[in-house]
Amino acid sequence: MSPTVAARAMRIIGAFSIITAVLFALAGVTDFTGMNDMFFNLASSGSDGVAGLTTPESKLAMAIAGGVFGGLGAMYLFISAPGVEQGNALIRRGSIYVFLTWFVIDSSASVASGNAANVIPNLVFLIFYMAPLLLVKETGAAVNA
Repeated sequence: MSPTVAARAMRIIGAFSIITAVLFALAGVTDFTGMNDMFFNLASSGSDGVAGLTTPESKLAMAIAGGVFGGLGAMYLFISAPGVEQGNALIRRGSIYVFLTWFVIDSSASVASGNAANVIPNLVFLIFYMAPLLLVKETGAAVNA
């Protein structure tokens, strides 16, 4: 995959991630798309879906999780994609480490909290984020800062 194609894919994934993060952050307020309810029924050990977000603490946790996910998407869109397009090996490697760190922490905490099913969507997200980073062909002019 050329750096230009990889960056284009990363920009699409990053923009989609930011939109998804906003919807995720709003889960404690509204779920007009039904996406969050479907996600909770799929990835959590509970059976209440969004209706299970009954405490101010759980709603705050959703807002924080959505914000962090949005920041991750913005990093991918505004830092990782241009860096990969320019052949910056440091940004590419750093982005790989960022997503591996997220995956290990999020998936480990999901398993520890009795929500092992969340590892499956995490794995899907990881594949989407990592594919352009791992499949991009380094050019001879790569910046190894």
